[in-house]
Amino acid sequence: MKNPGGGPGPRRPPSSPREAPALGPVDALQVRLGRFFKDPALLERALTHPSAAVEAGLPRRASYERLEFLGDALLNFLVGEMLFRRFPEEEEGTLSRMRAFWVSQPVLAEVARSLGLGPALRFGKGESRQEGSRKERILASALEALLGALYLDGGLPAARRLVLAFWTDPVRRRGLGVLEEDAKTRLQEARQARGLPLPSYRTEPKGERFCATVLLDGQPAGKGSGATRKAAEQAAARQALERLMEAGPSGETGKDAR
Repeated sequence: MKNPGGGPGPRRPPSSPREAPALGPVDALQVRLGRFFKDPALLERALTHPSAAVEAGLPRRASYERLEFLGDALLNFLVGEMLFRRFPEEEEGTLSRMRAFWVSQPVLAEVARSLGLGPALRFGKGESRQEGSRKERILASALEALLGALYLDGGLPAARRLVLAFWTDPVRRRGLGVLEEDAKTRLQEARQARGLPLPSYRTEPKGERFCATVLLDGQPAGKGSGATRKAAEQAAARQALERLMEAGPSGETGKDAR
């Protein structure tokens, strides 16, 4: 049986690191995952970009999109479970904000790069010429699809192992600090990554505080207040990011705005 990478069927991980370079990108990905798929067809679908399916004359459902839908739900659950256990004293609002950060597109893309997911993806000719394997939104979507495929192939334990392996240490190291990161910069980078107009801010004093509204495409997307103009704008940007992360694929700055 051929596997999705075009080589022989599933085999055991190499006995020494020096053997790894001889592996194709799909087998190398499975080595990094720590398991080979029992059903190679599931992995093949998780690695198939919609452009490859359409070019082959197949419906879009032959691509990773359905698995991405499943993986998105799993990721929110598993990361939420991790945060719930890790921060027993935090309230729902704080946990929701932290989860929005840890399931955001930049985080997912970084995990995908660590796994070597990009080189294993299959694209149509057009997307391949545009270096789709380097695009953050595609890497994030493919990682969610891979998580969905892991769940179908090995159950919840297999999906949970992936999340624990790549999220536990960063969550432990950064803790609550992710809530104080530069939300304005993150929002601006998210817009730039999609070629969308940059955010603008409308800020005015209210007594001894400032109130800010962030505008995306001219429409209010988040509000915040603070003791300084900068703090108010950061709060507004943070709210906009939270809303857009929750919107997911249907939101322009969700993980994948197709």
